[in-house]
Amino acid sequence: MSKKILILKNDRVGDLFHSLDGINAILNDNKDANIEIILSNVSKDLSFLFQGANIKISYLPYSLTILNKFKLFLKMIFNSFDQVYILCPKNFYYYLVLFSNSKFFAITIKNSNKSRPFNFLKKKLFKYIVNDRDNKRINHSINSLIFKLCSDKSRLDYSSLINKTPETSDLFKNNIPLFSNFIHVHYKDTIFRNNGWTLKNFFDLVGSLPNTNKIIITSDYGDFDYHKDFLSNFSNLNFDNLTNKIDFKKKIHYLHNLGTEDLFELIKLSSTVISPHGAMTVMASYLNKKVIDIFDTNINLNAFREYKPNNDNYNFLIINKNFIKFLFKIKNFL
Repeated sequence: MSKKILILKNDRVGDLFHSLDGINAILNDNKDANIEIILSNVSKDLSFLFQGANIKISYLPYSLTILNKFKLFLKMIFNSFDQVYILCPKNFYYYLVLFSNSKFFAITIKNSNKSRPFNFLKKKLFKYIVNDRDNKRINHSINSLIFKLCSDKSRLDYSSLINKTPETSDLFKNNIPLFSNFIHVHYKDTIFRNNGWTLKNFFDLVGSLPNTNKIIITSDYGDFDYHKDFLSNFSNLNFDNLTNKIDFKKKIHYLHNLGTEDLFELIKLSSTVISPHGAMTVMASYLNKKVIDIFDTNINLNAFREYKPNNDNYNFLIINKNFIKFLFKIKNFL
């Protein structure tokens, strides 16, 4: 009977990408096993990453309800998984070791405020790797810790079983491949406005980037007032109503509310990604793109260690309210 493996990964988009190298190692080492990966509803559109015939994808909310927990408890009872990987450290998941004979592999958290799990639960884990948030001297990212949990080999020992070719929309497919050597800039309103930037500052930033590159802008998905400014100021593709107002003679172009698959492909085609820290920069780092990762001024310094990607082309900046100085720093990285 084939081995059965469960991977618990129902967290945010950026967190999923930090785990892909580890998940890839599991897939490589268990090609004959039946593997179920549980994603969150917020990362559901990224299920295209996992396409093996032996892989099943299911979903749970990012925040579990009592009903969600009960259903997962029943899944553990009736499926007899050989191995369970806890790659998102939710407290409830560690208690599953009390009701299952599976071998549990887990990332655990050491923190002066709240460590997870309790020691008596940790002792029941088959293998665990500690993310020590109190020890600033440790220089292991969450990406490295998860890979170490999932494999004792080198990353170079594995071929990629992660699918990096999503099915894009026709609007995207018919336009974006016509661009080359473009810089992708992502606008996140809360980060820029909270640090004293106006939309004009941001427009000045993208306008002053090198003329040798086309600029493609994205912004957070949704319906926000600032979207009207982007649509009225730039050549654009509107993925809400499939309107094409691209003018290839212009330097700056805006893609409004493009879907996850299109966004992934956009990042894959870009030469450089400039964005506040989050899903954009983590995806770009995973795809080994040149990244300028913008952190907010209130960032916990330990985050630089924890979220450091496995990418030699990665650069980070803390946003500066002095627009001129910040722009100078960005240009130095290009």
